[in-house]
Amino acid sequence: MLGPLGVAEAKETGKSILFMLETNPGPGLGVLLAFWLVGPRVVRGSVPGAIIIHFLGGIHEIYFPYILMKPRLILAAIAGGAAGVAMNVALDNGLTATPSPGSIFAYMVVTPKGDTFKVLLAIAVSAAVAFAAAWFLLKTDSSNNDDLDAATARKNSLKNG
Repeated sequence: MLGPLGVAEAKETGKSILFMLETNPGPGLGVLLAFWLVGPRVVRGSVPGAIIIHFLGGIHEIYFPYILMKPRLILAAIAGGAAGVAMNVALDNGLTATPSPGSIFAYMVVTPKGDTFKVLLAIAVSAAVAFAAAWFLLKTDSSNNDDLDAATARKNSLKNG
């Protein structure tokens, strides 16, 4: 839905913020960094690989099992996403096309000339907000739900109906 609307807007203005609403890698990066630093010790070893797959590879689904393991972290992802959207609006950011996959490399390829710093700043702010929220939520979590395999299986069952 956002893609065709973004294409129409980009035709008129040269860029569209609509391409940035679902694809910002910042919130996922922030959640994963917090998980790596203060998440359950049993899963910390898998997080660096997930960061590479998510941020450099653009596969956002890699952090879903971590959020399913600690469902309160959806709030951190939402906060990071909202901060990113607010920054993109304030900075008049937009992309020239859909960054697919949603990696940092794809973002840079479709960033309008001269807007690179502004786009990177919005991604960094969204990552920082998501990190801060996830760090707080993980530090205050007393649940014992630390099974990444169970969370991955749950994600797959939800995906397959």
